[in-house]
Amino acid sequence: MNIAIRKAVPADSPRLEVIERLSFADPSWNAPDFFLYDCVVAEIEGKIAGFIVSRSVFPEREILNLAVAPEWRRRGVAKALLHYQLAQGGTHFLEVRESNLAAQSLYRLFGFQEVGRRIGYYDLPAESAIVMRMK
Repeated sequence: MNIAIRKAVPADSPRLEVIERLSFADPSWNAPDFFLYDCVVAEIEGKIAGFIVSRSVFPEREILNLAVAPEWRRRGVAKALLHYQLAQGGTHFLEVRESNLAAQSLYRLFGFQEVGRRIGYYDLPAESAIVMRMK
């Protein structure tokens, strides 16, 4: 399976919003939000399978959003997006739900370590965030 990574364009907005709604209990991103930051998509067979959104204040980068469409999960899409992201260099930060053990496991596989917690960071359901960093 070939995963192609490319910069997102406005025409991708409807698919990004669908993946966002399918991936999060309380989706908070709308179409314009994706383009306020660096957004790239992973394509398989010409279809968007996932995306990652980040922002940079060099030498630091923050991963703001990472999601994969349900039908493409566990096929290396998130790994491909993270490889692309981490190749940008610098120190990377992110927040992840305390209950999202699968995502935490993936991030640890890439070398992320817990550096803090944000109590009550998420809504619906209310939950703390684990702050992770990778140098």
